[in-house]
Amino acid sequence: MNANWRFLTLGCGAWVLLGAALGLAAAQAPPEIRIFPIPLGGKPAGMESAPSAGLAIAISDTNSVSLDVGPTGSGRKVEQIPSPYAIAFCGDSYTPPTDVQMLVTSPSAGLVTLLNYDSRRVLATFQVVARPYSVTCWGTAAFISSYGDDRLVVVHLSTGRVLASVDGVAASRSLRGLVVVKSRAWVAGTDANVVTVVDLVSYRVLARIPVRRPTAIRTSRSGGQVYVASADDNAVLSIDADTLAVLPPYLSNVPNPQDIDLGSDLAGGPNDIGYFIPGGSLNSVARVWNGQVTIIPSIPGAASVASGRYHAWVTSPDTNSVYYIQQALPPPAFLLANAASFQSTADPSGLGPAPGSLASKFPTTGATQSFYASSLPLPTTLGGVSISIGGKLDYSLSGGWTYSGGTLAPLLFVGPNQINFQIPPGTAPGEVAMQLLGPDGKARQTGMVRVASSWPGIFTFLMSGKGQGVVLNQDNSQNGDPQNFVGVKPAARGSVIQIFATGAGETTPALGAGEAAPASGNPLVLTKVQPTVTIGGKSAKVQFSGMAPGFVGLWQINAEVPQDVTPGMAVPLVITAAGVSSNTVTIAVQ
Repeated sequence: MNANWRFLTLGCGAWVLLGAALGLAAAQAPPEIRIFPIPLGGKPAGMESAPSAGLAIAISDTNSVSLDVGPTGSGRKVEQIPSPYAIAFCGDSYTPPTDVQMLVTSPSAGLVTLLNYDSRRVLATFQVVARPYSVTCWGTAAFISSYGDDRLVVVHLSTGRVLASVDGVAASRSLRGLVVVKSRAWVAGTDANVVTVVDLVSYRVLARIPVRRPTAIRTSRSGGQVYVASADDNAVLSIDADTLAVLPPYLSNVPNPQDIDLGSDLAGGPNDIGYFIPGGSLNSVARVWNGQVTIIPSIPGAASVASGRYHAWVTSPDTNSVYYIQQALPPPAFLLANAASFQSTADPSGLGPAPGSLASKFPTTGATQSFYASSLPLPTTLGGVSISIGGKLDYSLSGGWTYSGGTLAPLLFVGPNQINFQIPPGTAPGEVAMQLLGPDGKARQTGMVRVASSWPGIFTFLMSGKGQGVVLNQDNSQNGDPQNFVGVKPAARGSVIQIFATGAGETTPALGAGEAAPASGNPLVLTKVQPTVTIGGKSAKVQFSGMAPGFVGLWQINAEVPQDVTPGMAVPLVITAAGVSSNTVTIAVQ
């Protein structure tokens, strides 16, 4: 048995998560998200993004605009922009970054600045109204809402010439209060409780649509609808862009909306993580997913929003930060295999290794040669390589997943592309964090694996989990077909065979990590699980189930070959424990 076991040993393979609180069906629940505050070094105001460029945020108290803001902070800055407030990108947002232009308003200075996003160069300044808050581009013109004298002023971007000035247009004081669609300008008159529609052919007011405290305005990508955030109605209203008819609310129960960035949702397809509507003084953000609204608290003064496919940004003027929201993708899987059956934890039908069992992993370890355990208890480092199990995984924007804590696993074998080790006894079943460290002390892999109470696997001669099982006959001879293996023979019907496996789970008495069952057999270490065995489809009587004396993680089951089994040189053998079946191996029966 020592020779057999040597053959086996050497050859076997702090985040924050927010979910919905709406009582939706499990299949309808929105994806979990993570939220991270990113300091900006000043008070953020308006924010805009474009696929071809990036994120731009006006920092009002530092007279600057931050560009290329990413998960780790700001990349570039444009300075000497007096108290910047609102931002609008100009032109096709899918053009190369060198062509992207942007407008920045400075209400306190009565100034609108035209910038090149890529070069950060000031292209022009427009000082045509006293207090410009909201601004947008359309074609070759800038549209500026003049707060104080209620005018809409149109300026040619290249020449700076005023093309038109339309009186009687209640001004917007919001970060995103002006939009142009179908040759019409729409202005959210924040203090006047009205949205004014201006025809850009005749430059006359077409309509004044009553809306209670309109704070933001957007259009659908098709241009068929205009969406207006109504802070007093706690809703996002929908207006037909052609007929100017007010439609049923697009969204209700959205507390104190301050900005809208509904992205592709306006074209009919839901975003992967939803859409986010800042609640301003309510210090919250409404998350909209699949038509349902969930409130995300604790974002102080949430003011402006921009979103992407898997993430969104919300400015927080009260904390001089922008909050980054991303989909909470699960941590990576730490793939393992049952050291006997070689069934992988990636197999949908697989569960995961059991406490005290033997597992295999096939990574690039960093070891340049093979190392074997030569002492008991088993060592926890071989060739400088180690595996930790337990502990926890934390996620950060800068470092990704990081591992801490945990228990070092006992090692049997480490090679350049394989590790055989024991899951420490006492490891609680469930999702467990693991990490592999290479000889340089650096993490080679970090992830999660499911630990099951039992996961039986039977060792085989070919070390593949298939074919002839590692089984001893009643006289301790090796079971097998003599025509295939030298020195083996079949088991007699009615005799007792010894089956060698792993994955039983916890034992009585309990063993320590890397500790072998007493070689003397005193005491016998029994498995808590009571397995069943079938041979040739017939139930076999189990006489003993425990850890093989003198070995680590090796499960021995003594079972009686049924008298009525059909003889053969490849009779199927299966173990079942805690409702989980092992790999099917074969034995020889005469």
